[in-house]
Amino acid sequence: MDDYDHRNVEGEVAVRHPIKRIERKSVLHGVLCLVVLSQTANAGGPTGVSLRLGAEGGVSVDGGGRRAAEQEDKPPGTATVERSQHPQWVTDAESKTWKGFLTGLAGYEDFVMPVGMPVYFEDPFITTDLRLLYIYHDIPGGSVLRGGQVQLVAAQIRVALTERLALIATKDGYSWVDSHITPAGDGWNDIAVGLKYALYSDPAEQFLVSTGLRWEWVNGSTDAWQGGDSHELSPFIAFAKGWDAWHFLGTVNGRIPTDRSDANASVVWNLHLDYKLTDTFRPLVEVHGIHWLSNAERLPLGEDYLDVGSLGAATARGRDFFSAGAGFRWQAMENVSVGLTYEFPLEAPSSHLMEQRVTFNTVISF
Repeated sequence: MDDYDHRNVEGEVAVRHPIKRIERKSVLHGVLCLVVLSQTANAGGPTGVSLRLGAEGGVSVDGGGRRAAEQEDKPPGTATVERSQHPQWVTDAESKTWKGFLTGLAGYEDFVMPVGMPVYFEDPFITTDLRLLYIYHDIPGGSVLRGGQVQLVAAQIRVALTERLALIATKDGYSWVDSHITPAGDGWNDIAVGLKYALYSDPAEQFLVSTGLRWEWVNGSTDAWQGGDSHELSPFIAFAKGWDAWHFLGTVNGRIPTDRSDANASVVWNLHLDYKLTDTFRPLVEVHGIHWLSNAERLPLGEDYLDVGSLGAATARGRDFFSAGAGFRWQAMENVSVGLTYEFPLEAPSSHLMEQRVTFNTVISF
């Protein structure tokens, strides 16, 4: 008892060594701070949490509160739910309107967009972005068109109207067509727009299901294998599931022409798998399929023009097409990613209208 002199002086304890006076409340505050800091570290390390010691002894925790709450009670290995960095004008627009306007549905920022078959491979995410596309497509020499090439440039636009609803414009642009049995031509593509709605969302499990409906006009040029007399209605359902560094996407579409004598009805499905190799680079593989449900009367062909248009083939009903693609997506900038796939048929090229295809796209997210 030589080192300490216990004397109550207005609730204080005088300490002889070191020669300093410590308030009992300060000791309690220090313990509380250590407890809070240890809980923050157990939740995954510093997340911008700051502790404030009030003059009357209160301890406040602020900064990062939303993120800490989102992480609370999650099982080990569960993905963290965070909002991506939106441009200031986007967050300003949301703050002046309603939640989700332009910012969309948060919690799926670790996913990337698919690359191949871009007209009908609609992802389930509710986002605002611009996607610039280029497609180079080789027609097999052994096909009914006796070879040739198709090139296409386009821009797709998606706008988040709410957290769950998005406006999508998935087809437009310009095509150059050179078939060895038809005159070379070029022209504008048909335009397709629609709506997409998130039916089920579980960010903690990285699982999302969306559905939607597109309408395609016949405004395009017949020189580019577009236009015709039949509009198209295209319902779809899309999903996404993530497991750690793996991400799986899929979609199923119906193509329903308004005039079945002019265009073929079909079912189009697409699958995508990528692996997060680094923070900016992901190798990916994709598989695509088409099943034709009806014949048309436009051209006496047994093969239709896959996904970009329709030739109105007379004997396509019951036929199937399968292809696979391999490539990557690279995060070039915070809000800009670049994707590339090389696609090839999974059957003899002469059976359909694809020898090979290269698809390149750039996604600018807002």
